[in-house]
Amino acid sequence: MPFRIAALCTQYFPYSHADVIITRWLEQVQNDPRLGFVPCTKIASLWVMQHPQGDPPIPVGFDLSPNHREERFVPTFDISRAVALKYGVPIFDTIRGAMALGTGQLAVDAVLLIGEHGDFPTNDYGQKQYPRKELFDEVVAVFRAMGKIVPVFCDKHLSWNIEWAQQMVSTAQQMGIPFFAGSNVPISGTRHELRMDGEDIAESMGLYYAGGEVYGTHSIEFVQSLAEKRGGGESGIMAIRAYEGEAVWEAMDRGEWSRDLFETTLAAATTAQTGDFRENCRRSTLAPVALVCEHIDGHKQSHIMLDGHIAEFIVGAKLRGGECRASTANMGGLNDFVVNFAHLDREIQKSFLTSQPPIAIERVLLSSMLVATFMRALKDAPGQRVTTPHLVVPYRGLPYLPVRVKE
Repeated sequence: MPFRIAALCTQYFPYSHADVIITRWLEQVQNDPRLGFVPCTKIASLWVMQHPQGDPPIPVGFDLSPNHREERFVPTFDISRAVALKYGVPIFDTIRGAMALGTGQLAVDAVLLIGEHGDFPTNDYGQKQYPRKELFDEVVAVFRAMGKIVPVFCDKHLSWNIEWAQQMVSTAQQMGIPFFAGSNVPISGTRHELRMDGEDIAESMGLYYAGGEVYGTHSIEFVQSLAEKRGGGESGIMAIRAYEGEAVWEAMDRGEWSRDLFETTLAAATTAQTGDFRENCRRSTLAPVALVCEHIDGHKQSHIMLDGHIAEFIVGAKLRGGECRASTANMGGLNDFVVNFAHLDREIQKSFLTSQPPIAIERVLLSSMLVATFMRALKDAPGQRVTTPHLVVPYRGLPYLPVRVKE
């Protein structure tokens, strides 16, 4: 009997996370084997929370195949039922039904939870309130009712709510649920090998674009995947400062982060616009933001959003001897059905088959809580030092190295 996966998502439209994660499982994307992903498990069921505009007919000429798909991000165009029909995947009205496959017992071997995209409120802190915790709780309720657990993957950060993120990890650990979560960016690896000894990293930095929360969470986890390898592992974060708009440049001029590290990291960009980065950022509809973190062991970590000047994720590190190194993420561009999700599917499948997540869940917990704390500080305490006892999450990164593909 094939290894069966229940796929649960909030919305399923062209180029949504559900699409680029699930659909490539249903039909092999041509170049995915080169990146290590060949489906040897099966999407056995589908549950979709929201269907935008009901169930519209598929337009003439629209090809559902990921190998022939026109690159179009269309949030109003639900394709979940059409995909299910094309690939013979049953859609269920409830999460319990999708996990039981119409029987009275747990009938799948893993759960794929994609709580990304959809019509959900945004709170006063600019956080979109995706129901990842609520969906996780429904999955856990099925485990408890049926007396069996299987591995679970949760896409992106755990929750917009700090306490809920803590509860998700605590529940998984108490019940022994193999739990993998987080961003696809660190899974994709870096375009260039950074080659450094963990104990030498004195300061780390991430540059990113497109929103403090929505892409800030990617930057935080990307940089943390490097910082956690320093000598002694991760000690946790004792305080942060958050800046927005012109205050970002004022913080830079005061030396809130290493200027030579910033210049080295920015120099690794492949998408940088011509002209002054400050002026380019001022022309963006998104004001620049910055997050500065003080770790317990003295490590400093900074994240600066440069929307309008770059359109990628870059990680940089300064060694204790003063040398700075940096690399952009190995994302592969938004083509070949958003190729970097093949890296993610590879690791999801591996974690399902082995019940061994490839990264420490504490990294995702720390990153989830940090981005939530950052968004709150931007509104409630901009520029102020905010102590963060809840971010004292010491852990050691697992010995995991993403596959780096030669270009």
